[in-house]
Amino acid sequence: MLMERTTWTYFIILGLAVLYPLAQSFEKRIFMFRKLKYMLPGILITAGLFITMDVWFTARGIWGFNHSYTKDFYIAGLPVEEWLFFLIVPYCCFFLYEVLRYFVKRFYFPRASRFVIWFLLAGFLALLPFVYARTYTFTAVAFAAFMLILQLIQKSYTTWFSGFLLTYLVSLIPFFVVNGVLTYLPVVWYDNAENLGFRIFTIPVDDFIYLFGLLLPSFNLYNILIRRYGSISLKEQLQLHSKTGF
Repeated sequence: MLMERTTWTYFIILGLAVLYPLAQSFEKRIFMFRKLKYMLPGILITAGLFITMDVWFTARGIWGFNHSYTKDFYIAGLPVEEWLFFLIVPYCCFFLYEVLRYFVKRFYFPRASRFVIWFLLAGFLALLPFVYARTYTFTAVAFAAFMLILQLIQKSYTTWFSGFLLTYLVSLIPFFVVNGVLTYLPVVWYDNAENLGFRIFTIPVDDFIYLFGLLLPSFNLYNILIRRYGSISLKEQLQLHSKTGF
C-alpha cells in the first residue's frame, strides 16, 4: 500500500502539502503574510462556491469519500478535511505564484496570454455540447469558460494572467502527487458516468479543469484588490520585475 490505512490520511496529505509554504511564508523575499489580506477574500469566496457545489455533488453520488481515510467529523456531508482542502490548495498556489514572480524574470506575456485564453475558451465551449449529461465535466468546463470570458472583459492578459498560467502549470507537479494519492488509495472516489472517464495515472482528467476553475477566481480577486489597495500597483510590480528580476 502507498500509505497505511488510517483515518488521519486526508489530514496528513493536506498537512504535508501546506507545510513548506506555511513555513516559508515569512521569508523576507516573499513574505506571504504581508499579502494575506488581499488573498483571503478570493480564497474564502471561491471556497464557499466550490464547497456548495461539493456538497451537492456528494449528495448526488457524483463523488464521495472513503471513511477509512477521513475523520468521522462531517459538515453538510463533507469531511472537515475537504473543507480545509479549499483553503490549503489555493494558499499553496498563491505561495507558488509569489515565488515564481520573484525568481522568474519574464512573467509578463500579454499576447501569448490572450491567445491562450481564446484557445482554451474555444476548446471549452466546443466541448460543452458533448458533456451536458456528465454533471462533473459540464460544471467544471462551464465555470472555467465563464472565468475565461471574464478575463477577456477585464483584459487581465495585459497584466497578471501570464503569471497565473505559469503558476497553474507548475502547480500540476504537486497536484499530481497530492491528488494522485487521494485518488489512488482512494480517499476520494468518482462515479465515472458523471465525468469523461479518462484518467492520467489515477486522476480523472476533469480534475485538471476543476483545479483551473478553483484557482482562477481567487487570483482574479487578489489582483484586483492588490492593484486597488496595495502599496504598489500590479502594473508597477510587473515593470519593476521586468527590470530587476523582482
